[in-house]
Amino acid sequence: MRHFYLLLLFCLTITPAMHPQTSDCTLRIAHLADPQLGFGPGGFDDDLAAFTTEIKNVNSLRPDLVVIAGDMVNRMDSTSVARFKEAAATIEAPVVYTPGNHDISEPCSPRGLKKYRDAFGPDFSVHRLAGGRTLISFNSLLLRGGPADERENVAATLRRALNEAHGEGSAVILLCHVPPFAKDVDEDDAYYNLPKTIRRPLLECAADAGTFLWLCGHTHKTHRNDFEGIAVLNPENTSCNFDRRPRGFRLLTIAPDNSFTWEFVGND
Repeated sequence: MRHFYLLLLFCLTITPAMHPQTSDCTLRIAHLADPQLGFGPGGFDDDLAAFTTEIKNVNSLRPDLVVIAGDMVNRMDSTSVARFKEAAATIEAPVVYTPGNHDISEPCSPRGLKKYRDAFGPDFSVHRLAGGRTLISFNSLLLRGGPADERENVAATLRRALNEAHGEGSAVILLCHVPPFAKDVDEDDAYYNLPKTIRRPLLECAADAGTFLWLCGHTHKTHRNDFEGIAVLNPENTSCNFDRRPRGFRLLTIAPDNSFTWEFVGND
């Protein structure tokens, strides 16, 4: 019965959306992930210095929005959070966060969820963006475990947000920490993906609602996957890249027709 309720929610039908005509508006999003202060081989202060350099680079590009795809810190203690937030306060564009598994230990507990929400705010949010686009940020950790009411609520709320965006003819961008899959949509359950029982139904629901981008973190490897018109993107980070990519982030530039480029911006 595990994940059955979530599966049922995501299997409900949405009439496939036509990607909407957008106004003449280009959108630039800085896609950051896993600053994870205290995780890198150089220690906390080295990660913080790299994150501070990354912020300076972000500010120099003047994006419309910054998203941080989870794992802000390696240990969710008051000192780490305070130092992260002090640095992040210098970001000059609006910022949207989503929780990572180092921000909320898995399986999610009521205490862990409260601690995250007190530190960073809601773990689910919807943002109306220029050009008729909608960004939906959600807690992907709850799709892998946690209190039943919280799991059911995030599934229902995500479903409702997708329905509303579809009804408005809005192109959708999803933001979360854990990608739906790492290499193949039908791969077995693992640390780096969402449960197979809900993975494909959620992807199909998202595609039918007009999702064209899914921004993630978690893997510490840079890659792009595709599913029925959705580009699933995982960028570099400033703590530790397991594929030996240099430290940095990705600048996402979305054209009026929702075609996009996803360019690496390094710390060096």
